[in-house]
Amino acid sequence: MIRLTEILETLQHSKAEAYRKELIDLLGEPSYDTNEETGWFKPNVPKEYGSYTMMNTDLEKVYVVDEEIPHNFPADHIDFAYSTAKIKQWQQDEGAHVINPKMIADFAGVTGSIIIDPLKGTITARCGDLVANDKTIQFVKDVVEGKVEPSKDEYKKRILGE
Repeated sequence: MIRLTEILETLQHSKAEAYRKELIDLLGEPSYDTNEETGWFKPNVPKEYGSYTMMNTDLEKVYVVDEEIPHNFPADHIDFAYSTAKIKQWQQDEGAHVINPKMIADFAGVTGSIIIDPLKGTITARCGDLVANDKTIQFVKDVVEGKVEPSKDEYKKRILGE
């Protein structure tokens, strides 16, 4: 049997392509694979990823985009990996989303790696790997649950493991 990933061109950005291959080994055959993006819907994310224990394995989607977005907070790195999760407190209730618009602005003030879809009630983290995405998603969940404030210092501490 020929795997879909053996037929298509590879991603042009080397870091994205290398991570795409790593995720195929980790998550298995992708749900879709093009020369611009590779993704998994409802992926089977393992609890253990290297020496890191994932906090959020029930993801809606994981994908790698053929891009390398330079990002310097909280440290210099390149973004190309995305993870999307539902935030239970943000799920629609009788057709109206329940996200406070101020909270969206608060997250935007912390990092550009947090993408909120108010209608779907989801958070997408865009970072350089699943570990940083997992820490970003957990940061959002903890803010929503009132455990921490949405601050650059708190986010930096989590991402850098301080």
